[in-house]
Amino acid sequence: MVLGEADLTPERRDELLLKVAEKIERFDLITPAIFFLQMSKPLSFVGSQALLSFAPMAGLIMNEKLLEEFSQVMADRENVERLMVLLEEREAQKRKKS
Repeated sequence: MVLGEADLTPERRDELLLKVAEKIERFDLITPAIFFLQMSKPLSFVGSQALLSFAPMAGLIMNEKLLEEFSQVMADRENVERLMVLLEEREAQKRKKS
């Protein structure tokens, strides 16, 4: 069991991944984000636990519950892959429109 783990439904997981993808797209950081995610995928669990350790302090400036949920999602490498696929699809749609 992951520290702070709460059962997230697949719908909630997808909702969180979509929110992250939208933020990344809004700032036009899709390519750097994919590069970073690919590079850090082997350390996704360690990174998610680091997020949890900073959750109490980060709770001062952001929603602590949301941070814990995101940390849980990113602990699973499959979800990191899902986020990368989602970002790649958005990039392809963006190129198709141009």
